[in-house]
Amino acid sequence: MYSSIIEIKKNVPGETLERLRKTVEKAFSNRAGSVKNSSNNPYKFVFKGGEDKFGCLELGMLELKRENDVLNQIASWNWVDDEEPDENCDILKVLAMPVY
Repeated sequence: MYSSIIEIKKNVPGETLERLRKTVEKAFSNRAGSVKNSSNNPYKFVFKGGEDKFGCLELGMLELKRENDVLNQIASWNWVDDEEPDENCDILKVLAMPVY
């Protein structure tokens, strides 16, 4: 099972949070499929899926990478691979790495 877990900063106001929710959920509904947010917490998004959802999860992350207004509101973003824990990572840290 793969998971993309996004936590929004707690100081984000309600109207901004609603806009972010729409953008984030749309990113994980893409040409590779759709993965629903399984979190009940409005400041947390959890997108999970098996091998059949890997492409959708990956495209969702790539889509959000281009959304600077979303990235600026994220407190943490983690990729979790239940079968290969060595593959787990902090997405924000990965995105911050310079590419040469």
